[in-house]
Amino acid sequence: MENLDAERYRKVEGQKLTNQSETNGRIREIIDASSLAEVLLQFGFAPASQGLVQEFSQQYLDELLFLNLFSVDYVLGKMSATQSSFTFVRKHYYQGIESHCVDEGFGYLTIIERFEIYARACNAYFDYDQEKRERLGPYWELGKAFSRFASDDGPWVPNAIEVATHGNYFASACLRLSILLAQYEVV
Repeated sequence: MENLDAERYRKVEGQKLTNQSETNGRIREIIDASSLAEVLLQFGFAPASQGLVQEFSQQYLDELLFLNLFSVDYVLGKMSATQSSFTFVRKHYYQGIESHCVDEGFGYLTIIERFEIYARACNAYFDYDQEKRERLGPYWELGKAFSRFASDDGPWVPNAIEVATHGNYFASACLRLSILLAQYEVV
C-alpha cells in the first residue's frame, strides 16, 4: 500500500472544515463526523500499489482490502471508548462501506464477517490463561487469521514470516491512522 498522504485525504469533495482549535500546542482542524468518515473511507478503499497487484492473487488483494478497512474500524473503536464523537464517525464509516458495497456489487456481509474474525484475533490475548498469554500477541493472532484467509494454498500452513508481515502491516496502518486522526477534532 502506498504511504498515507494526509493532504490527499483531507481534500474530500464537499468536505467543510469549519475552524481550527489548539490542543496541547497542536493545531487541529475541526471537522464533522461524516466528512471524517469520508476521509477514512478513502484510506480504507485505497487501491493496492501496482507492485502488489502484479505479485499477488485477487484473493490476497481482497483480504488486504478487508484488513485495511478493519484497521480503520479498529482505530475508530479504540477512539470511541474515550471520545464519543468518534462513535458517530464509526457509524458514518459503516454506512459508507455498505453504500460502496451496494454500488460495486461487493459483499458487505463478507466485510462484516472479517471484521468480527479480525477483532477476535486482536482480542485473543484476553481469551487465554496467563501461561498462554505470554506467547500470544494480538498482532500475531491477527496475522495468522489474515494469512489463513489470504492463502491460495489449502490447507494453510503457518509461515512465521508471512504472519509477522501481516501483523506488522496492520500495526503500521493503525499507527498511520492514529497520526491522521490526531489532526482533527470531530464536531
